[in-house]
Amino acid sequence: MLVQKLSLPMAQKHLDRMQSEFEENSAAFSNDALKRNLYELTTRIVDELEQRLFLSVPLEQAPFYLQVKPPFGEDVTKRFPKMTEDISEAAKCLSLDRPTASVFHLMRVMELAVQQFGSELNITLVTEKNWQVILDQVNAAIRKLDARDAKTKPYAQAASHLYNVKVAWRNEVMHPKQTYTFDEAKAIFDSAKTFINELATIL
Repeated sequence: MLVQKLSLPMAQKHLDRMQSEFEENSAAFSNDALKRNLYELTTRIVDELEQRLFLSVPLEQAPFYLQVKPPFGEDVTKRFPKMTEDISEAAKCLSLDRPTASVFHLMRVMELAVQQFGSELNITLVTEKNWQVILDQVNAAIRKLDARDAKTKPYAQAASHLYNVKVAWRNEVMHPKQTYTFDEAKAIFDSAKTFINELATIL
């Protein structure tokens, strides 16, 4: 019931009392008695709810919080389980208008993604924090591949999406700046989502 779901102990106690009295002698539960009890129940619910803090999520941002489906999709969840928590938190932070916090979670996601991409191309990106150096190493590795190899084109597409992440970040260095607006964080979220989905198809 709603009072249980909302954890309203005083309202629940009164509701239990009402149910017990009704079961013991329903005939004695007159309309007036029912009205008095319902009024008391309503008052208790209101009193308890007034002690709570409720946050309103804009309708268009609600899906980021509810996450009926994984924010980056099922394929990413299955392929990169270590990213799942940070992706989920990045989406929730967006829904609650905490864009800078969202970017920090996306930072952790991208570090894992870039490391995976680097390993696939046999280059070391674990300690590298400069976007341009990362892109230079990735592009250099792709240029060395056989153009006829089936994976060469997908690698190049993933590198292109990685460049879009850099542009969305608007910062050559991979460390996030001090604060981000919602629009900036959303652009980073979308670019990271595209890159990591592409990565999931080639790894």
